[in-house]
Amino acid sequence: MRDACPRPVTRPSELGREERTRGSQLAVMARWRAWFLAAAAAAAAATVSAARRPPNILVILADDLGIGDLGCYGNDTIRTPHIDKLASQGVKLTHHLAAAALCTPSRAALLTGRYPFRYGLVGDDANRAAPVLLHVASRAHLPLDEVTLAKALSAANYSTALVGKWHLGVQCGFLGRSCPGPLNHGFDTFFGIPVTLFFEFRGPYAFWKFDFSQPSYQRLLGTWVVAMASIALGKKYLGWRTRTVILLLLLSNVFFFLYWFRVAHIGFNKECLWGVSPWMHRMANSMILRQDKVVEQPIQLDGLSQRFVKESREFLAQRAEDERPFFLFHSFAHVHTPMFSAPHMTGVSKHGSYGDNVEEMDESVGALMDALREFGLEDNTIVYFTSDQGGHVEAMDFEGRRIGGHNGHFKGGKAMGGAEGGIRVAGIYRYPGHLPAGTTLDTPTSLMDLMPTVLDLAGLPSVHDLVPRTPRKDLDGESIADLLKGKSLPARPPRIFLHHCRKHIHAARLVTDDHVYKMYLYKHKWFPGTTQCGWGHTVGCSCAKAMMHDLTEQPELYDLVRDPYEDHDPISPETDEYKKVVGALMQHLDQWNRSVHYPTPQLASRLDIAWLPWRQPVCFNC
Repeated sequence: MRDACPRPVTRPSELGREERTRGSQLAVMARWRAWFLAAAAAAAAATVSAARRPPNILVILADDLGIGDLGCYGNDTIRTPHIDKLASQGVKLTHHLAAAALCTPSRAALLTGRYPFRYGLVGDDANRAAPVLLHVASRAHLPLDEVTLAKALSAANYSTALVGKWHLGVQCGFLGRSCPGPLNHGFDTFFGIPVTLFFEFRGPYAFWKFDFSQPSYQRLLGTWVVAMASIALGKKYLGWRTRTVILLLLLSNVFFFLYWFRVAHIGFNKECLWGVSPWMHRMANSMILRQDKVVEQPIQLDGLSQRFVKESREFLAQRAEDERPFFLFHSFAHVHTPMFSAPHMTGVSKHGSYGDNVEEMDESVGALMDALREFGLEDNTIVYFTSDQGGHVEAMDFEGRRIGGHNGHFKGGKAMGGAEGGIRVAGIYRYPGHLPAGTTLDTPTSLMDLMPTVLDLAGLPSVHDLVPRTPRKDLDGESIADLLKGKSLPARPPRIFLHHCRKHIHAARLVTDDHVYKMYLYKHKWFPGTTQCGWGHTVGCSCAKAMMHDLTEQPELYDLVRDPYEDHDPISPETDEYKKVVGALMQHLDQWNRSVHYPTPQLASRLDIAWLPWRQPVCFNC
């Protein structure tokens, strides 16, 4: 009996074709399986590699920013949404202290974790040479045997870059052919300002000047007239040859030009505030370096903040494709004088040009945070934001408008090494998944804590282990990683901070579990009814003892827990509390002075801080 539905007959040729098709499908599936397994293995390896890779580090440093200028620190009229957001995503430090109240020493301390007085990068009011580094072509610099955070991280295989302001000496060679500066201290790349911004950088200024109301110009003119008359009389009565007269005229006028140039532009008149005239200051120091060469001279200020952000974004984009972790130090020119902004950020603030500068800086911080997110770097990057010192409360422009920062309720400001307003600064740490978001740390901390803290957070060895061949030197900063994480800490000895004005100790701070005591040895003689020493963009309090109240015989003592703004009378010297705390601090200072040697301050040496023309770099293509 036949089947109702007969089976189809398979021919031998069709059978071979089916087997080949099935074999081809199995081969494709095998290849896909192998590709999938390889991809999974690569992803797993990348995950393991990412887990083992140390975090990236981004340090953002403002210049002369007052702690009261930011919304997250209580300002409700200047808009800083990006910095406020950064604070909400990390740990905000409310008792964060600069090691000095001026740019050069404070920045040195930030990068080395050591008081700058230990290696002489400070001034001395007994000599009154300079408060900070003034010239690109000068000798003073951060000593090469000091280990910076960049040098330590470079030893840990980090890519390192500095974008923005340096101000620690660039060590130019003969004729300024190479000014390595940051490249000598662990940075692989540098694009930025070798010194700082000065009010004179706005310009322009006249080159030819003849102020005959000044005796130096009067002498110059009189001597030139006598010389020209002598040459004329020599030709008429002594029969000098024309060739001789021309040679004498040439030599004498070259001599008088050089003498005039020195009178007009190098420290012989009242305009030469920084040892050179405003014209000379702008031409010699207003420049941008890329690596060790000048690429812009003078600086085009408007839009400078955006150009620095563009440079940092390019660095971050490159590092996103690199297996090595990175350290980026983005050092703002804002909000140091002179005030400048890009057109779209001009006139946007309720606080004039200064407020515009703060808001433009905040916009730049937002752009940096966006770049981290865009390039997939946000979750594995430690971000630290701070300022080098407090706001310049005396600063005013020529129209009498305030162009300095607001230090909240803290008294004093920039250049006042012992005053709270000069050294209390904003501080924010963010490290997603490792530091609690939206928290506040009230324990006193220091900019000098940066290096030991980030090495600790990154799981790296100590600086002495990373750079073992350098001389072992004591750090004054300490790791605050556990404090940032909110961990309960075992009992620790009290911490003491020393506050210098130039090279002298003006105050000391003792931190215990329940108290923060501040002892003053010297206090500034402020204008009556103010906490400042006058008005003007070049005005700041002096640290000379003649300009200070000497309290060394009976120091003033405050408890900043009970009286955070020092509004009330100091603790009475008759109390046991005063005697115990002041006694302990004075004993510590005595031991410090006997054991710690301060070298001669570099900024007190006129040879070290003077403008040296044979070291002056020049941009011939700018």
